[in-house]
Amino acid sequence: MAINKIHRKKVWQEVAEELQRLIVDGHWEKGEKLPGEVDLAKEFGVSRSTLREALRALSSRGLVQIRHGEGNFVWYPEAEDYLNPLMPRLLVDREDVFAIMEARSMVEVKTAALAAERATAETIAELRSLLENMERSREDRKQFAHYDHSFHKQIALATENNVILKIYEAIEVFLVSQQLQIVDYVDAIERGITDHRAILEAIVAGDQEQAAEAMRAHLERTYQAIMDNRRKEDLH
Repeated sequence: MAINKIHRKKVWQEVAEELQRLIVDGHWEKGEKLPGEVDLAKEFGVSRSTLREALRALSSRGLVQIRHGEGNFVWYPEAEDYLNPLMPRLLVDREDVFAIMEARSMVEVKTAALAAERATAETIAELRSLLENMERSREDRKQFAHYDHSFHKQIALATENNVILKIYEAIEVFLVSQQLQIVDYVDAIERGITDHRAILEAIVAGDQEQAAEAMRAHLERTYQAIMDNRRKEDLH
């Protein structure tokens, strides 16, 4: 049995993870200005340069806006932020929808396996929190789609692979477009909760094969739901 090396995290990475947790948990509202760097560094017990490195990392993830001369502001995209002029075409183009599913299968199955290998306690805690938020948002489909999207992005972040994250972010607009449609399908909410719970359980267990299989099954069920819905549309 191969023994994996232990990779020690740098302090700025730990600060970035804690800041991300606070932002996702709603400690600060979207658009709210973060405390000054001196005060924030003091709260974390780190140097100002360490804090700045953490803020730059969060800025690259789209969670913080660094406005020179003004300060640092909490920022994260809502689903509607992705609805740019391309969306009307994407929302009605069948070929695009199925192409999205092919791309997701290529990217997200392997991503789930890597997440099972590399997820930290903080990442797992964040995934648990997002799943709980999904469960609480059963009656708010738009909010459910937001947490669904965040769950998948957190898995990408868990790989600690910047190339995978950039690939994910490159197709992110398509993913949000698709999720906004899927949540309106019959049984989409309960199916989504069940599938995401299975993915989380595999990641928590560190089972790469099972995590990949759980993600593959989730995407296949999603694809089938799209097909079924399209057939119903064709009959009307």
